Amino acid sequence: MTLPTSAHRVSTRCLAAGLTTVFATCVYAPFASAQELTPAPEPTANVRGHYEGDDFIPEVRVSAPDTESCPQATWPAEPVTTSEAVSAGSAPTPLAVTYTGPCGVSAPAGFAVSEDVVASSWLVADIDTGDIVAMKDPHGRYRPASIIKVLLALVAIRDLPLDKEIVVSHDSAAQEGSAVGIVEGGRYTVNDLLHGLLLASGNDAAHALAQELGGDVAALNAVNELAANLGMTDTRVATYSGLDAPGMSSSAFDLALAYRAAFANPDFARIADTDFYPFPAQEEAEGFEVWNDNHLYLNDPDGIGGKTGYTDDANHTFAGAVNHEGRRLLAVILDTASTRARPWEQAQHLLHEAYRFEPTQAVASLNAPTADMGSARPADTETATPQAPTAPADQAAGSAATMWRSIAIVGGVAVLALAALVLSLLSRGSTTPGRRRR
Repeated sequence: MTLPTSAHRVSTRCLAAGLTTVFATCVYAPFASAQELTPAPEPTANVRGHYEGDDFIPEVRVSAPDTESCPQATWPAEPVTTSEAVSAGSAPTPLAVTYTGPCGVSAPAGFAVSEDVVASSWLVADIDTGDIVAMKDPHGRYRPASIIKVLLALVAIRDLPLDKEIVVSHDSAAQEGSAVGIVEGGRYTVNDLLHGLLLASGNDAAHALAQELGGDVAALNAVNELAANLGMTDTRVATYSGLDAPGMSSSAFDLALAYRAAFANPDFARIADTDFYPFPAQEEAEGFEVWNDNHLYLNDPDGIGGKTGYTDDANHTFAGAVNHEGRRLLAVILDTASTRARPWEQAQHLLHEAYRFEPTQAVASLNAPTADMGSARPADTETATPQAPTAPADQAAGSAATMWRSIAIVGGVAVLALAALVLSLLSRGSTTPGRRRR
């Protein structure tokens, strides 16, 4: 029997799983992965995310937006929330524009873009050489959401000892949005907080690190300075956590520069390449496990990490990398919806397609001079034609999901019975197992 790719990666981890993680690793994960193979209902029309009363209705897409006319050359699309409301006369001015196109898809002849890829902007590049395999609206300005946390991580790795202990304030523990679950008064190392920042997108961890860097203003200045030093000319970081705020913008090209620098950093690469991390117990709080929320990393055997992002105004964003037969490739996706495929699956489509092309077929480079950053070489490129998924693949996915659902139920009963027996034997003097938070 051939295992689904995701189940194959998870099954190898079952060999080393401990009692406290065996159910999550060996039963839940294959079951969840098989469930994800089931095709989502087919959308019928593009509908932008919007509010109906107090309820937010997520964006629905049938196809990727047409970016040939460079609609986001200077500024992200109008927000759908009040997150960027400013007082009269205080609105930030657009950043200078140095890129003149093309803004549609630039790819080698024969590069097939799946119909499931419905992002406004994306880019696939070789991390080590800087070669851009293919791209769409590479310098369009979009909201990055939490994938911008990569800059805060790099600043913290550069400026703070990883073993330095930080005492968490009330404000850090009470941050809005996604949180890793650190507690007020808790003592965590910089290394702990970086795992919470990158694996679980913790805004609480981001705030705690920022305070150690000198406070919100100092941290934000450091993040923007790093962006400038990396050549990120489309980027203005308005919040170091990725929450929307006036003036926030970045581009697929810029974020590829940031993640290229990140994966060249051994500490970042080590943290990103982590299944789960045990957060330490505090005086009045249990320890718990933080799991990597990047499903490209969890489901693709070549995955080496990355970052997820989402806000109502940014829509879904994603950065993910693979090491395929010694070649490290990175995909950045901005402003996408998950109605046809999840963001990580869209990235996977692009990365796997990129496997077929040689470095000599690159359409542009992350190493290009500022005046011509990301310009495609027209003679070597063509507009890639979206490819529809085949019916047999959908049928196979449904069969795989049914098979793994059955295995999960039977396996779950067996594992729980074993766990109950072993725990009963070890109950005297045993410690409380960590809680799993995602």
